[in-house]
Amino acid sequence: MSSTSAASIDACWRELQDQRDLDWDLDAITDRRETIAFLLRFENCLCIYSAYAQKLYSHYSFVVPPSDHGDITILPDERCWNETFHDIPAHAVEPTGIHILPGETLGHPGLYLKIPSHNRLVASRELPFQDGLRLLIERYRARGESFLPVLIKEDLREFETRMPSLHLHRINLVHLAHCSPASINAIKGAIARHLLGLFRQG
Repeated sequence: MSSTSAASIDACWRELQDQRDLDWDLDAITDRRETIAFLLRFENCLCIYSAYAQKLYSHYSFVVPPSDHGDITILPDERCWNETFHDIPAHAVEPTGIHILPGETLGHPGLYLKIPSHNRLVASRELPFQDGLRLLIERYRARGESFLPVLIKEDLREFETRMPSLHLHRINLVHLAHCSPASINAIKGAIARHLLGLFRQG
């Protein structure tokens, strides 16, 4: 192997080591322990998107640091290559304004969805997860679209500076015209299976 090739490979590895696309910063969170417990409820329950790799991962682990400091790292399971989706551009992953909240935030058990109204002058609705998911599926279907929620790094945040929440992004299939119908169906199937598991847990 030439010295140029070796240097190029070393540079690639250094770049990968320096990437923090799948590290979630917890320093801004008030209650770290509560946030970690909330986040672990979603391990392998929602697909996670990496803009750097342009991949969607459906199987992964949350690696929690043993100390009271440091980021949570998302470790994709590369053995599940058939449900790791490549070549998904960042502009195909759009914010929804929808948040998943622990029900305790609202004085209830389980998970809740905070769903923005079509009309910006009308307040958001907080619904139990199952009811909110049905509403979202119907809302997107009425527009001729699929509701395909995913997570990205920035989606972990605090709700009213007290409780953790997860903001949902979604894949817009309009921007996946380069993908085959089989690939599109595989993405939709993976997200649907994960949502079903979360629905049963919710």
